[in-house]
Amino acid sequence: MAPQRNESLNWNDMSVEDILRLAIADEEEAQEYYHRAAHCVGGYHTRCMLLKLSEMEKGHAEELRRELTDLLVQREMESGMAD
Repeated sequence: MAPQRNESLNWNDMSVEDILRLAIADEEEAQEYYHRAAHCVGGYHTRCMLLKLSEMEKGHAEELRRELTDLLVQREMESGMAD
């Protein structure tokens, strides 16, 4: 399991998988932050901008999930070839 953001991170001890999982969590947190903020502001244009930013963060998280999936599939394929 990847370290939580509030922990002191030692990047040298983290795997690529850990880093991707942490990045996904960060993107999801940012998505939620913008989404909540959009529902707290009064201005239409500001709300639209914040919702757009939320969607962008969602896209970032999805891309990182694809990268993580690719990494795990590649790792599985390599371990299967070693058998």
